Amino acid sequence: MSTPPVSTLKGGVVGTLVVLVFAEVVAAFETTMATQLLYTPGEFFTKDLSALIWIVTVYALAAALATCFVGRLGDQFGRRNVLIAVLIVSLVGSVISACAPSLTVLIAGRALQGVSGAILPLTIGIVRASFPAGRVALGVAVVSTSALVAGASGSLVGGVLLDHATWHWIFWSAAILAGVSAFLACTMIRRDPPETLASAKGIDWFGGILFGGGIAATLYGATTSKDLGWNSTQVLVFIVIGVAALVLWYQWERRIADPMIDLAMFADRKFSLGMVATALIALGPIGMGTVLSITLYRTPNVINSPSGDISLPVGLGYSATMAGVLGFLTAAASFAIAPLIGRISQNYGARTGLMAGSGLVIVGFGIVSFAPTDPVVVIAGLLLSVFGNGFLYAGMPTVIVECVTPEHTSTATGINAVVRTTFQAVAASLVAILLTVSPIILGDNSFTSRTGLNLVVGVCIAACLLTMVVVSRIPAQQPPHAQGEPSAAPSPALDEEIR
Repeated sequence: MSTPPVSTLKGGVVGTLVVLVFAEVVAAFETTMATQLLYTPGEFFTKDLSALIWIVTVYALAAALATCFVGRLGDQFGRRNVLIAVLIVSLVGSVISACAPSLTVLIAGRALQGVSGAILPLTIGIVRASFPAGRVALGVAVVSTSALVAGASGSLVGGVLLDHATWHWIFWSAAILAGVSAFLACTMIRRDPPETLASAKGIDWFGGILFGGGIAATLYGATTSKDLGWNSTQVLVFIVIGVAALVLWYQWERRIADPMIDLAMFADRKFSLGMVATALIALGPIGMGTVLSITLYRTPNVINSPSGDISLPVGLGYSATMAGVLGFLTAAASFAIAPLIGRISQNYGARTGLMAGSGLVIVGFGIVSFAPTDPVVVIAGLLLSVFGNGFLYAGMPTVIVECVTPEHTSTATGINAVVRTTFQAVAASLVAILLTVSPIILGDNSFTSRTGLNLVVGVCIAACLLTMVVVSRIPAQQPPHAQGEPSAAPSPALDEEIR
């Protein structure tokens, strides 16, 4: 890939990166802000976590479905144009959620918001198409890890608004962010250079619907099994329909000329192993980590009763605001080391970062499990896990960028995002089931037990261990000249603009 001309960087490297980070902030903010609603009493927010978790799950499902199409649309029609369209749809979804008269309407609005989950592959595509070769790894790391601090910001803002205003303002703030981001993208990012776009192809709408519908039906059947039982006809029907749709989707993708997911890409060993690692990471530390951290922060460790105080085995009992502050501070610390993460990926390859991230998450979650009611232990463990997630967020798309050509960057990273968001949706449903295993019942309320916590931590650690095994099989990064890309430094004019 040749170094792009300076004119493609309307705001310079730094200015363009700021706009892209702001766009990713919208996606991450909308991903996490609603998790605070899981512990919000009153109105139509029920006490049934397995039902309420659909506020999170439907977002992840919609993100997976949208990413099926958005990456391909961006590669064909311009990532900047598609990015603006995605932000506008997200704005509409936020407004619908803010005005929702019922949980059903709110979930519908969240589904539209989920389109913003497809922003990351678009931003990475813009980085690959516009940044000089020596800045691509740094750009990918900064954009990817910004999801951590942005996601923590969503939890913080959501907590503050819940404590001092109403839940409606969570969604109004998301609408404002999406509107501002769309304006910045429109004014600060140039249209994609024609040479970085793929040739026009058909869009596999049917394949995307089969994929999203199959995942949704399977997850719905699995989550309702908690109340209805696995022998329920309703549960079995949804699961069978979901699995059948996914089998049909696979057969369809193999035969169509322009599939939603080009299965031929999986013939590349590095690509396929990177996808397996992404699935494991999304299922474990990333998919379960957000809900687990909110559970630890918000669940009380002492309940007052007429017969005396009752101690609970899990939780710190913090307010929504305090939980948001702690989440933001730990994520900000991780974002601060983004340049280091980018440098490691640039010099040693994405697999090194994935190995380091998995190890940090294992240590962090292990620490938390020793004393889940001790503030120092819980915060220290979650901080380590967030550092690990920083490496994981950056490593997942970087390993894909290393093995595809520029004109297919958004499509390939889009497939990566589809895998990530799909397994995040699975994780959101799974963590709700695991946390409610052997609950502690006090009156009308139920609380997470050590059994539920240990199950979630065990699944996360197992996912990280498997990730390390898979990543160890990924071929090492080749030097730039061996990849067919020039390793020369950017032109003097470009150096001047970067400065």
